[in-house]
Amino acid sequence: MTGIAIQLLACVLLAWLGADPAAPLRACAGLLCGAGIQLAFALVRPGSLGFGDVTASALVGCAVGVFGPAAFVLWWLGMAALGMPWLAAWSRYTKRRPGIDVRAPFVPVIVAAGLFAVLATLV
Repeated sequence: MTGIAIQLLACVLLAWLGADPAAPLRACAGLLCGAGIQLAFALVRPGSLGFGDVTASALVGCAVGVFGPAAFVLWWLGMAALGMPWLAAWSRYTKRRPGIDVRAPFVPVIVAAGLFAVLATLV
């Protein structure tokens, strides 16, 4: 939660300096939408997502949200595009290594897709 507070503080500072007055609103929208969608997925199918996935989605959603709705949509499309091969690779990996948790950690996909979305928006 500290990371989210620092991100929002940076957005408020950006708005205060006059560079982008809507940045905090977009960041809050990204945070709420990112965490809300992941939380809904977690509640629809209990056990499929952990609270870490929801928290990471809030943090990355806050960062991606600053760049607008197009970046937010790219982020979710990126999670789908990166998530499918990641889940397949993790499944193969756990079959070769007994004793490893079969649930795939999805936070690397969330972060990588967020980075991709921001970079794609900047180009």
